[in-house]
Amino acid sequence: MHHTTPTPLVLQSLLFSHEDFSPCLFRRPSERENEFLSFFQGVQSLLTCEELHRLQRSHRRGRLGYDLLPILGIMLLKLHYQVRTVKGTLALLCENGNLKDMLGITRVPSEATVSRLSREVERIVDPSVLHDRVIQAYTSSMDRLAIGHLSIDSTTIGAREKPIKTRAQEAKANKKRGRKAKGSLEEQQYRERQARLEQERIACMQESFGESMAKLEMRCSITAKQNSKGKKQWFIGYKAHLATDDYGVPVSFAVTGASVHDSKVAVPLMKKARETTDFLYVLLDKGYISPVINDYVDMIGRKAIIDRRAYKGVVADPLDPASQRRYAARTTVERTNSELKDGFLPDTIYKRGSHARYEIGLAILLTTMRKVRNVLILYEQRKAHRVS
Repeated sequence: MHHTTPTPLVLQSLLFSHEDFSPCLFRRPSERENEFLSFFQGVQSLLTCEELHRLQRSHRRGRLGYDLLPILGIMLLKLHYQVRTVKGTLALLCENGNLKDMLGITRVPSEATVSRLSREVERIVDPSVLHDRVIQAYTSSMDRLAIGHLSIDSTTIGAREKPIKTRAQEAKANKKRGRKAKGSLEEQQYRERQARLEQERIACMQESFGESMAKLEMRCSITAKQNSKGKKQWFIGYKAHLATDDYGVPVSFAVTGASVHDSKVAVPLMKKARETTDFLYVLLDKGYISPVINDYVDMIGRKAIIDRRAYKGVVADPLDPASQRRYAARTTVERTNSELKDGFLPDTIYKRGSHARYEIGLAILLTTMRKVRNVLILYEQRKAHRVS
């Protein structure tokens, strides 16, 4: 019987100096290699004893196999170096002896072996569970159970995958324009649809995070987004939805298909954030204008600051000065989205389905660990300044 107690969540390992490890390597490690080592060790510190035992087992039957822990390291290495394919990651590993020593392997596995064993890793290691452990350790170490602003935003992530046709697109294609005739079948279907939406709105207030997410489309889909020049751009892939604190640390996240509207994920993100911390204000852009969000924020006794948009050519009234100053803090989530895509994700995801969503979840976990490390560095500097 194995214990399921997690190993000590020491976030200070992200600040660990690797000078003692340098003599063990073929050459002096670069800054990027040291950062990867800190991420790899940090992820291991988040695993329970049972999870570590399942990852460290060896395949004894037949030819000598590989432990699953180095396979997890290869998955992290792929994201850290923003390599599109597993083949490119293994080529990088063959050329870099330091990375092989960090992973604890002497020979590089084949592409088929990594592909097969990564499926087993996905069944053992859940990025969302590890993310919750990071946030719990972060809030306890910083002694901050409440944050001022919760900023929510999403970003599209391209995928090389055939998009599914959503039910909303099918209904729009079959929808008849114009007013419905009284007593017609179209009017009856319209009333039934409106009643169903009202019931879903009421149920959304009481559902858990998992129940709300189970209703959303998770598969690869297509969506349109307006760029800075006012033109529509079409994207095929997924969406990463983040809710960050004032330091840009993602306290909750979700990964859905690209066709899911941002406003449908805002309430679940707030529910998830309240499991580990609390907030006073929610900062949202124009895409989150929804009565469901306002109803939920009022129910929990918080305040939502949502940017206003023009309606039928009429320019909306600006926010009051106090709300404008608070809304300026929303740039934290936009910078975190940029760091996620520029720091850990390639321009196109080559994996498909649940494997693509798993890779995005791992990238969000690494982004969170990097943001937490920056906050810890700032916290240590301030503490040293107070002592001096």
